Amino acid sequence: MTQLLDEAADALERRIFFDRMDGRYDELRNDPAAWAEIEAERAVEDGALGDGSG
Repeated sequence: MTQLLDEAADALERRIFFDRMDGRYDELRNDPAAWAEIEAERAVEDGALGDGSG
C-alpha cells in the first residue's frame, strides 16, 4: 500500500510540474519579446555541440 501511495504522489508531482511548465510556456508564447528571446537562445544552442547532431 505504501508503494502505491508513493507512486501516486510521484505521478501527481510530475503532473503538477509539467502543467505549470506548460502554462508558463503559454505565457511566454503570448509575449512576443520574451518568445523572441527564447528563440534566439535556442538558435545559439543548436550549434553548441558542434558535432552536427543539432
